[in-house]
Amino acid sequence: MGAIILDCDNTMGLPGRDADDGLALLYLLGCPDVEVLGVTTTHGNAPLELVDENTRRLLRAWGREDIPCYRGAPGPEDRRSEAAEFLAHTLRAREGEVAVLATGAQTNLLGAAEYDPAFWDHAAAFSLMGGLTGPLLVGGKAMGELNFSCDPRASLAVVTRGKDVAVCTGAHCLPAYFGRAETAEALSGSGPVGDYLVQTLRYWFDHNREHWNQDGFVNWDTVAAAWLVQPELFDVNPTVITPTEASMARGMLLGGGHPRTVPLPVLRDADAFRAQVFARWKAARIAPVRP
Repeated sequence: MGAIILDCDNTMGLPGRDADDGLALLYLLGCPDVEVLGVTTTHGNAPLELVDENTRRLLRAWGREDIPCYRGAPGPEDRRSEAAEFLAHTLRAREGEVAVLATGAQTNLLGAAEYDPAFWDHAAAFSLMGGLTGPLLVGGKAMGELNFSCDPRASLAVVTRGKDVAVCTGAHCLPAYFGRAETAEALSGSGPVGDYLVQTLRYWFDHNREHWNQDGFVNWDTVAAAWLVQPELFDVNPTVITPTEASMARGMLLGGGHPRTVPLPVLRDADAFRAQVFARWKAARIAPVRP
């Protein structure tokens, strides 16, 4: 997979907020054959203002301001935004060449379709992180779905109308678990990026230990990134989904709606996946960073 646009609700580094959007971006920047055309910001992990500000901060800190960042819509009330316009224009200009990795609310994608009704057909692929087909248990506790439920109408449009859509569900991401000890062992002393991650991720390990009873975290969004870049790590797992707008309000892909068969990718080997992710992080094309 060559050209990718990341549509995300990045809060990496913010106390109590998810780190996985930033980690997915770092993974992409470590993949030699991937061109990140831009990052579009959306709501989800935090309000849009916070997400947008944090994403621009991260790109500055990584010396990657060459990657344009486009502000999305703050919610479903008005989906038109510079992010939606960028998505619509880029996919039309490079029809069939650009994949969309969406790891937050799907608002910008439906917004892009408001600029260009043929938007869905212009993409090379859509890889989405979100959705449920049953209960999601993390550390023995029930976790609600976030990404699809933020904008149910937009989510329904993406999964039913998008070209070559794959959905990395919450349950299927659970094997992508990164423990504190193994992460430190893999990254410490490996170079500036590895040392930076060990320091930066301490807050996220601490948060998960306190709130989810585990000394590690599920690297949700990097799973959806890897599906685009390294599909050999997965079994395709084609599945019939039947979402409705009402079911999407709970993030549920099974709701009695019109059936569609989509891949719900399953990791073949969690250890191999982690090894590949560690390698891509350490190879990330970013400026030297300090913890």
